[in-house]
Amino acid sequence: MPVAPAWARSAAEEVVGALSRAEAGWIVAAVVLHVSGQLCRGLAWRNILAASWPGVRRRRACAWHVCGSGLSGVLSSRGGDAVRIAVAKRELPGATWPALAGTLVAEASFEAVLGLALTLAAVSIGVGMLTSPSLAGLGTVAALLALGGLLAARSRRVRRIAAELCRGAAVLRHPGRFGVQVVPWQVAGRVLRMAAVWCFLHAAGLPAGPAMVVAATVVQGSGNGIPIPGAGIAAAAAGLLVALPVAAGGPVDPAAVATLAVLQPATLTLVGVSLSVALLAALVGVRTPRALLAAVRAPALRPADATS
Repeated sequence: MPVAPAWARSAAEEVVGALSRAEAGWIVAAVVLHVSGQLCRGLAWRNILAASWPGVRRRRACAWHVCGSGLSGVLSSRGGDAVRIAVAKRELPGATWPALAGTLVAEASFEAVLGLALTLAAVSIGVGMLTSPSLAGLGTVAALLALGGLLAARSRRVRRIAAELCRGAAVLRHPGRFGVQVVPWQVAGRVLRMAAVWCFLHAAGLPAGPAMVVAATVVQGSGNGIPIPGAGIAAAAAGLLVALPVAAGGPVDPAAVATLAVLQPATLTLVGVSLSVALLAALVGVRTPRALLAAVRAPALRPADATS
């Protein structure tokens, strides 16, 4: 049986020791703040949905959002989005996949602004690894948009899909409504998530100044965007080891950084999956991924529940 090198055993022992010293009070506070942030984002999404499906219930929309967000730790953030629109589609009358995807486009419009602001803040404090998208990447996006426009002009089916996307993003046609009913909830959700990061920094025994909160939030958010289950956690852990010493302005305890890299995603994934399973059982009556797929393919028995 191979034996781990002494340095690896020592590092593992330091991380285990740091995890055992993590303060439970800070962890509980972080979980409460994080879930509260999810509820705020759920309310923002509800108001986006209401532009196309008037009367959709706040409680229902928040439940759909938490279902998806809770599974993002194991499915990636895009997988979590797929779960929430799949559950919503069963209950919203006349909902289509493109229309629900349009609600995600509307949601992401201001989230992208918030993310860019945080990224610029991180760059301003010297976390140089967090750079703007490359010109090649921007050019690729522009080319894809141009190709999509060309296809839309030539294909009736593509025009129909584009019309459904616009139906889902209808709230963007009313900037005042978007600014009053959506943006404040998105800002509140972002602030609560950053407050949760602040608590996790304390729990791991790390400095918790504004620069540290910004760096940890941006690095972990970048990791969550990787559409490969599990890959985001590893990428975020590597990013934290580089970014946090820069944000702190000096050396930080590597064991404490490793503790944060393990503690935060593990805690939030455990809580999120537990909440999602409970909500899926209540909303759809399923407890396994296979049952969820079968339920999504089947029409909902009572679609009016979402708006009554």
